[in-house]
Amino acid sequence: MARKVVLGYIGTVVVVFAVVAVVLATRDSSADGSFASVAAVVVTLPASLVIILLPQFPLPWNGVVASVVLVGAALLQAWVLWLMFRGRRLRP
Repeated sequence: MARKVVLGYIGTVVVVFAVVAVVLATRDSSADGSFASVAAVVVTLPASLVIILLPQFPLPWNGVVASVVLVGAALLQAWVLWLMFRGRRLRP
């Protein structure tokens, strides 16, 4: 079960970040695509709140570095989900 949960979460993060990248790359000067970055923040909650609230981190809607930080936070959250859902391991 842990594998399904973690792969589902990582898949969701990948799809959302791909859609955000496509929306931001294909918008013209008259279209407003500013809401697309909010989806990347929402999918990486609660780690994205820490990134937004700490002043030394860049804002999530501020470029490639912030996107890499959000993806790193999502991978950290996936690892925590793995630990939570795999259950207790008994050593023989």
